[in-house]
Amino acid sequence: MKYSFKTVLSILTLAGFAFLTIHSFDANYLGNSIKKIFQHPVLLAAVLMVYFLSFCLKAAAWKLYLNGKAHFSTCLIGILYSLLINHLLPIKVGDLVRAKIASTREPMLKDDEAFHSVVVLRLLDMFCLVGIAMIGLWALKVQFRFPLWLLMISSFISLLVLFTVHHYAPIFLNKHIQLFKKAFSGKKGLFIIACTFLSWLLEAGILYGTVMMLQGDLSFLASVFANSVTIAGQVLQITPGGIGNYESFLVFALTLFGFPVKEGYTIAVVTHALKFVVSYIAGAVVLLLYPISFNTMKEWIKVRRVREK
Repeated sequence: MKYSFKTVLSILTLAGFAFLTIHSFDANYLGNSIKKIFQHPVLLAAVLMVYFLSFCLKAAAWKLYLNGKAHFSTCLIGILYSLLINHLLPIKVGDLVRAKIASTREPMLKDDEAFHSVVVLRLLDMFCLVGIAMIGLWALKVQFRFPLWLLMISSFISLLVLFTVHHYAPIFLNKHIQLFKKAFSGKKGLFIIACTFLSWLLEAGILYGTVMMLQGDLSFLASVFANSVTIAGQVLQITPGGIGNYESFLVFALTLFGFPVKEGYTIAVVTHALKFVVSYIAGAVVLLLYPISFNTMKEWIKVRRVREK
């Protein structure tokens, strides 16, 4: 039921993107926007660097969570591999490879600990994104209400999953709760949360910078809010890099700040293209630094997905 619900929402989102493309795509307008981007090489380089630094902060948070069992380089390589794979495949399986890279490179780290850490930090990502979105709704006085039925369904599914795991795998659940408590105890936990939160602020820089280069008007706080809404919508990804997903959610977020749909659509396409460029360049670098064969990655994904069923 969970996957069927997600699939329906994903298809509806893609249908919305198709509608936007039919009514808002303008090759000349898009081409001129891309020319404007390259007329600001220094700002473009700064925007891409800030975006890359956001992943460095995510790697720092992961290293802290693993409590000294992994090096920063391992965490960064794993995250960049995950980024590349999620921009190549229609399903988000990059985290499986990310976790396996960590446990393979670090002898002190077990498979289940690596996968546990990735799941927890992904949940922390989502909490940060939702928190940023809530703060944005309040601070920016955005006129929008979440559908009550969506909140009820989400709460029901979350409680059902938690009850199922507690009933059928109490030892597994208790073990990972203890790992969670240990990781987030004291100042270290605050640093993990701070690094994760700041990483999403930096990631919003690519949207803020793109709008600036296109001579648009969007505050940094509004950029952070729009980016958070957009990334949260990526849970519905069924295309490489969330093509269609990303654009649909970002256009929706930008219209809340008065952007015409055509302008919002162009900003979304350009911004997403820049993210693809970074993911492929960073992916090429980590492939050279720590090459992994396609067959090995396929085996890691296959074995883990079978275990999760």
